[in-house]
Amino acid sequence: MSLFFGGEKKEAVLFSPLEGKITFEGKPAAGAKIKLWFAWKDKEGESEYFTTDNQGYFSIPIKTAVYKQTPLAQISIGQMITVDFNGKEYLIWRGGKSSTHLYGELGGQPQNVTCELTTEEMDAHLENALIETLCKWDQLIKKDGK
Repeated sequence: MSLFFGGEKKEAVLFSPLEGKITFEGKPAAGAKIKLWFAWKDKEGESEYFTTDNQGYFSIPIKTAVYKQTPLAQISIGQMITVDFNGKEYLIWRGGKSSTHLYGELGGQPQNVTCELTTEEMDAHLENALIETLCKWDQLIKKDGK
């Protein structure tokens, strides 16, 4: 019975911390309302809200949860970020990951993140998870500092 109902308690990173700047037509999107949605245990998920500062900067802290890891189940985490600016909603991040590790979405910590709301198409990042985003970054810093 322990094969199905037991399991070791583990901490999962549901969303890694993300900092950056949101722009609209190249200018800071000051006061933009950010909605982070993530789901892992049910379809409803959880939402948290943030606001950019006068320069368009935002900071989303790490989101974690404790779960029981079992050999017959794999965790699946859905993520979405929308931005409400000037009365319009923009989808800037959509994806899912099965990694419970810090920065498992992208394989490293993104540096100098900028999300331009007028970008027409989302870029797909498939190396470590399925993430589509309007955000760009200069580089990814791996957990070991590389």
